[in-house]
Amino acid sequence: MKLAILSDFHLGYERFEDDAFSQAMKAMTLATAEADALLLPGDLFDSKTPRPESVAQALEIFRIPFGKKWGARVSSFSARDGRQNYCPLPVVAIPGTHEARHKSLVNPVQVLEKSGFLVNAQSACVSIECGSEKLAVCGMGGVPESHARAAVEALSPQPVAGAFNVFMFHQSLQELLPVKDDHLSVDDLPRGFDLYVCGHMHRRVAERFGEKMLVIPGSTVITQLRRDDGEGKGFYIFGTGSGKLEFREIGSRPFFFEEVELNEAGASEAVEAVRSAVSRAIGSSPGSPVIRVKVSGTVKKGLMPSSIQFQPVIREFSGRAFVAIDKSLNSAGLEEKVAELRALREKGASVRELGLDLLRAKLAEKNLSREVDVGHLFEILSSTKKDAPEKAVDALLGRA
Repeated sequence: MKLAILSDFHLGYERFEDDAFSQAMKAMTLATAEADALLLPGDLFDSKTPRPESVAQALEIFRIPFGKKWGARVSSFSARDGRQNYCPLPVVAIPGTHEARHKSLVNPVQVLEKSGFLVNAQSACVSIECGSEKLAVCGMGGVPESHARAAVEALSPQPVAGAFNVFMFHQSLQELLPVKDDHLSVDDLPRGFDLYVCGHMHRRVAERFGEKMLVIPGSTVITQLRRDDGEGKGFYIFGTGSGKLEFREIGSRPFFFEEVELNEAGASEAVEAVRSAVSRAIGSSPGSPVIRVKVSGTVKKGLMPSSIQFQPVIREFSGRAFVAIDKSLNSAGLEEKVAELRALREKGASVRELGLDLLRAKLAEKNLSREVDVGHLFEILSSTKKDAPEKAVDALLGRA
């Protein structure tokens, strides 16, 4: 049986909303054409309460499997809460952390489930038959990281005898994070499954940890503008009989991560260095690329780093590329940083400029500044939305 593993569409993602939709459409079209069953480990939407426009996009995407005559079918469905399955098609999904709502409320994946577009494997086991083959998928939707280990223990999923067994979940894993924390570990995953499918983390991973084969397809859209976003987006095809795993690229906008190191530069020199980096990236890319420029180093004595404005560069290339510029031109010591911020305040610098400088300094202290899009993180932290803290953590860890 061929399984297509595709995840993290993030429909409605404000930064690249059109890309999120078109790339999810392409992934679903190609996966449906090739696979016997589809596995979607969460974050189909970017919000737990998506706009009607995003819901309409999802309905268009999930109509694609209805156009195929499937050889596989859902043969049984068992959920802890006793709910019924509304979908006969072998399209199995779980809600991610972006879709998680209180259990008394309906989340977006449940809306698609009740509409008959997919099988919701949240706290459930789904059996699919294709000829003489049997597939069993046990699912655990996204939960807060601090609750993940307890959630796995409470669910305690068991493999089904005589089937190819998949445990599908949506969490971070300690082994794949740059900063070790009290996150779920591969060792915490239930034993005895043939394949472990994970969403949430946006770079693709296919790796064996002892007896456990882990597959993470990554997101289908660029999100955090990290260096590994340039590896290409798509989905995996896995053969249950052969064990063969292949990645299918869907084609996404080119992504460039450029680094500019300054040495006692003046304001105009700094701006010109960034302009040159953006020009080089555009010159080597067809279409409209996404370019993140990381600016670091030192500026001339007496020049405030926050006084250097790169917005004219962003405006200059608008329409030809999406450009994000992150400058980390910090003073040598904390006392100098405080003095700089005080001077900026006295000169009437905006609260945003002061906040960005403080945030950069804090990230630098934790060795997190290199890969984090500080401007985007600041926007998330400045938001009044209830899910801002969770999105900020996702941004720090490169998951969204």
